[in-house]
Amino acid sequence: MERGGGRHWTDDEVRALLCVWADRRVRERLKCTLRNKSIFQEMARQMQRNFGVIRNWKQCRTKYKNLKYDYKTAKSAHAVGGSGAGGPGKYMKFFDEVEAILLDRGLDNGTMEMQKRLYDEEMGAGRLQTPASESEVVIEIDDGMYSVCSKYSSFVFKG
Repeated sequence: MERGGGRHWTDDEVRALLCVWADRRVRERLKCTLRNKSIFQEMARQMQRNFGVIRNWKQCRTKYKNLKYDYKTAKSAHAVGGSGAGGPGKYMKFFDEVEAILLDRGLDNGTMEMQKRLYDEEMGAGRLQTPASESEVVIEIDDGMYSVCSKYSSFVFKG
């Protein structure tokens, strides 16, 4: 029998969870029910179907709860530290995204807006933002440059 724990979540897996959680219907269902196994089962299916992330419903529920807890902890730490201590994001990765979800801020189009938010952040860091198509292989180089090699053409360098 498989247990719920085990593997740490990668940033890409967390991004996938955030994108699914950002969907207005998912947020509304999570707000109005305590028996939410079926919601997390659907979230796990969407993560696999849309992002290729394989996690079971228990793992999704645990990560969801941990993200909410970490958000509240970071918010409290920032409040205690005052405004000169840096933003709450200093204490938690994906703070702004979780806050947007929890406060229903700027997510009228849910998943699409969350994807744009998450991938714009990646672009600002100089990394690839959109997943490569099935016909491409992405090779990331240490200095932040990357190249895309298509099955049908030569290397394309981007920076």
